[in-house]
Amino acid sequence: MRYRLISWLGIIALAMASIGCPSDDLINPTMPRWRLLAAVPDGSHTRLVLYSMPDGAVVNDDVYAQANGNVLDGEAVRIEQFRSMLFVLQPNQQRIEVLDATTFRRIARISTAPHAAVAICFANGTTAYTAHGDSTIGVVDLTVFQMVRTIVTGSAPVALAAMGNQVAVCNRGSGTVSIIDSRTNAVTRTVSVAPVPAFVCAASDPATSFCILSIGHGKLDSLPRTPAMLTFYDPFADRVLAQVELSQATADAVTTLPRGVIAGTAATVFILLDSEVQLADAAGQRMLGAILFNGADGGTYNFARELVVLWWGGDSGTTVVAFDPSSGAERGRTTLPVTVRAAAGLY
Repeated sequence: MRYRLISWLGIIALAMASIGCPSDDLINPTMPRWRLLAAVPDGSHTRLVLYSMPDGAVVNDDVYAQANGNVLDGEAVRIEQFRSMLFVLQPNQQRIEVLDATTFRRIARISTAPHAAVAICFANGTTAYTAHGDSTIGVVDLTVFQMVRTIVTGSAPVALAAMGNQVAVCNRGSGTVSIIDSRTNAVTRTVSVAPVPAFVCAASDPATSFCILSIGHGKLDSLPRTPAMLTFYDPFADRVLAQVELSQATADAVTTLPRGVIAGTAATVFILLDSEVQLADAAGQRMLGAILFNGADGGTYNFARELVVLWWGGDSGTTVVAFDPSSGAERGRTTLPVTVRAAAGLY
């Protein structure tokens, strides 16, 4: 009898352990705590608002103003983190603000004049590359925070990404991708891709390919429409591995409008379209399906928490959603009562 009582008590204890207690959600590993730095337009200047995520509580209404004693004048279109620094791109001001990622104090102000930098990537610890949209790429020496030279590529370079010592540049007006060797700063190859290449990311191990997102004709110009396309290009083998037309549940590839592409530390790539967000397998060069049935205005990869962060605007503000970069599983969402122009995910 005593043995049966002990057995039943053990079963009850195991059952209670499997149910858990009400405080379990405080340490739920699927809802990691992190911070979002958002560029919020405010008249003629930009506030850099720091939020606690995923609840969306305001930590600081303007970290730039508090850290530097003055507001950030003009518009900020991108925030990119590299190591312990944040690079805030301001093409209308022809400059890049470099901030400490912890204190948000200005480290440097990089002049890109007479060019307007619309994108940036980092090939190594001392060199960054900027796309200007005017047929030139800037080479930035990060030891002195100066643009030290320009490289001529194709027409309207608007996006770029680095993989090893290879830098891929999307020439939107030329329908090509230029490959720059960061060791020599020379254009070593020009690759023809689908019309209007506008976005690129570097897919990581086990993939060794750039993922190039082409908008297609007829969306930004008056030419006959062509399909939106995703191209997988291996710069080391100098080979296009595959090309995939991008269609959606409510639109075929000819009417689909791509908005961006994001890669994290896995081979899974997030494809931002006008009505969906889809996943692609860069290692297998194939599409995996949709994870959101609405378009995203922008996104970024949070290296600190290994999360892909997407956002889109609405009547009530900006919805921000975090995803697992490998599976595409949602890891939290909130709506911020502001317009977010650009953002970066932090610890």
